[in-house]
Amino acid sequence: MRKVILLSTILSITVVMSLFSVPSIYAQSFDSVTHIHSIKVIGKKILIGTHEGLFVYKGPNNMKPIGKERFDIMGLAISGRTMYASGHPGKGSKLPEPVGLLRSDDGGITWKKVSLQGQVDFHFLEAQGREIYGVDAQTNMLMYSSNSGKVWRKVEPNQFSDIAISSQKLGDSFGIQDKKLMKSSGVFTDLSLIRTAFPISEIELVGRTLYASSGKSIFKSSSQGKSWKKIYTFDIEVSGLSSSNDLLVAVVGNQIFASEDGGESFK
Repeated sequence: MRKVILLSTILSITVVMSLFSVPSIYAQSFDSVTHIHSIKVIGKKILIGTHEGLFVYKGPNNMKPIGKERFDIMGLAISGRTMYASGHPGKGSKLPEPVGLLRSDDGGITWKKVSLQGQVDFHFLEAQGREIYGVDAQTNMLMYSSNSGKVWRKVEPNQFSDIAISSQKLGDSFGIQDKKLMKSSGVFTDLSLIRTAFPISEIELVGRTLYASSGKSIFKSSSQGKSWKKIYTFDIEVSGLSSSNDLLVAVVGNQIFASEDGGESFK
């Protein structure tokens, strides 16, 4: 289970902050911005959800706010060019508390209310097509929507540290439970264990390709998790992954590394 400059021009990105992921990425401060909750990729851009709102990452100590709406973005998800967010209203905001699910179709410049305003604070969001999974921070309830967040149903108390939604069949997904990879069908009504030779911290799904972080390494599977190839190993532990069709980003210690070739090389 949540991404500014075009990263094709970035050779290395240094983030002066301490990051960890359970499942989101957090930091106390960076470039005068406090409480970084998520780092997501959209196209070749890196977006950062913070206590002060959404920022585009342009380089070390160079984060630019996006749009005029300032709210505490606790959950952030991206599906294609559509962005979803949840959290709390900022100072002077007319948004309800909590903000429920918001949607942006213009890169975060403007946000529209979708559902659950004044009811739910999603600290985790994952989206793919019309499907969205969210974990309500107030109840720890895993929730699911099959129609872009308009209608939700409660699934179960959350037991997953990360989720990747499959685009092959409605209701299919992968989840990480106690560092183990689980395959789900029927919106987690049917779970099966996919055995791996390594513990998994995070997963990302791009098309039919799975990426997984484990310790210092990143693994890749083109067989729905049945077989894996170690594609890259860093000097220290990987604490976050985010991906799009164009870019795979790994948060490693106090740095962000970007790959444009599916994780075969990072800069």
